[in-house]
Amino acid sequence: MPHDLIIAGTGPAGLMTAERAAAKGLDTLVLEKRKSVTDSLMGELVTDNALKLLRVKPTSDYVGNQYSAIIGESLDTGANIVVGEGLLGNSYLLDEDKCQELMRDRAEADGTEFRCGSRVQSVIKEANQVIGVKHSGGEDMASLTVGADGAFSRVSETAGFIHPKWLLSYGVRWKLADCKGVDSDTAYFYVGRDVSLGYMWLYPRSETEVNLGIGRVPSSRENWEKLPPLLEVLKKYKKRFPELRDSKIVAQNGGVVPCAGIIPRFTDAGVSLCGNSAGQVSSIVGGGVTTCFHAGALLAKHAKRAIEEDDFSRKSIQRYEKEYRRSKLAWNIQNTGKGM
Repeated sequence: MPHDLIIAGTGPAGLMTAERAAAKGLDTLVLEKRKSVTDSLMGELVTDNALKLLRVKPTSDYVGNQYSAIIGESLDTGANIVVGEGLLGNSYLLDEDKCQELMRDRAEADGTEFRCGSRVQSVIKEANQVIGVKHSGGEDMASLTVGADGAFSRVSETAGFIHPKWLLSYGVRWKLADCKGVDSDTAYFYVGRDVSLGYMWLYPRSETEVNLGIGRVPSSRENWEKLPPLLEVLKKYKKRFPELRDSKIVAQNGGVVPCAGIIPRFTDAGVSLCGNSAGQVSSIVGGGVTTCFHAGALLAKHAKRAIEEDDFSRKSIQRYEKEYRRSKLAWNIQNTGKGM
């Protein structure tokens, strides 16, 4: 028997789609190429909107910290701008692993099957409609296939979606421990020559723990090769900031985020893209977690409708895309994409 839904990828979009689809009673299979759902990098700085979509409270264990201000600063000149709660609203640091496990556990409780270590190779088509996927463990069929498998999506590529020239942000995030005297009420963004087109972020988890990351957008191969390696940049600024000087790396993760805006089309007969694979994220102004949660919840709603109507035509699945594009979140992504 084919599944109602096959989801490739366990980023925030894939997990939210799985959680909401399973809650609606859909027979859902999730394929993840990594060993665990927590092995993929998920954004972590969010506002109240993300907590509402995730259905967790600010005081829960799924929120690692709350900030009263965000400071943007030049590493080269020291010039900075401070954005307080009055303009910013509430800002939170998610506990990434716990949130990913929460969505997985909710989905599993409602019957979703997760297969980690299963790498999607291609979609399976019949009469110009996607009917399933080939993966490292074999083949599985579904009424609707969801590509939530990132910027280099195999679902997207083999289903025939057309991407603009990708503008990609390559990022690494380190978790640091044994810091000293960190201002845990403030999150920081830094720009500068070492970072190039992109930024460095410093999100305190406590006075002794920090998440520090660097995201770069290469303007050209030549310029990229002239930049210092990301680990060297980390070491340099660990020495520069007294709070981090004696800290140690306790975890590292990385990922690639598209920042050229939403792709021209992300739905077709029997298939839909969600999250990074659809360009539903802005790595420049943030909001990637919220936009992916929103997309996943919306896609699950339309998957349920398509199942009830037994209609997986391009016109039917496109209703998800049309509703998503009308949202304010999509408007924000498109504008930052045009700016890039």
